[in-house]
Amino acid sequence: MRWKPAIFFAAVGLMAVAVILNTEPPIGVGSQAPDFELKNGDGEIVRLSDFRGKLVFLNFWATWCEPCIEEMPDMMTMNNAFRGKQFQMLAVSADTQWSAVEDFYEKYELELPTLHDPAQQIARGRYKVTGYPETFLIDGNGYIISKHWVEAWSSPQWMSQMERLIEERALATDATSD
Repeated sequence: MRWKPAIFFAAVGLMAVAVILNTEPPIGVGSQAPDFELKNGDGEIVRLSDFRGKLVFLNFWATWCEPCIEEMPDMMTMNNAFRGKQFQMLAVSADTQWSAVEDFYEKYELELPTLHDPAQQIARGRYKVTGYPETFLIDGNGYIISKHWVEAWSSPQWMSQMERLIEERALATDATSD
């Protein structure tokens, strides 16, 4: 009769160990950013690893997301400010139809480098995104240096912080090329 509780607790313990061993660690600051391949609006394959050496602003969003709509103009301001520098913005849409993204960009007069993740395999699968928008800043070596939810990206504080991060990236690149 005493064997039943022991067997029960042993079984529960084994199941707990199995769950722990099969669970991927969360993606967070200090983690290597998972590489991926997604298509842009022209149908071209874009890889995160294509942008090694640059500060990457990786934003997961959707057209139906109200906070996404609010932060997109600030993202465009930031992208325009750092164009031509060691910086790459990638806006990854979770919308199921590319036409929704095109209509959204036309309505809000946006021009951002956008990729399409209709099945959310990258957003939810690799990056464990819990809601939209969610942004990861990735250094030139492919490591996540910060993670954010809804920001006023064109604020003076953010713009100066991004400028500093880009300058640090450029200095690190210059130091390794000597």
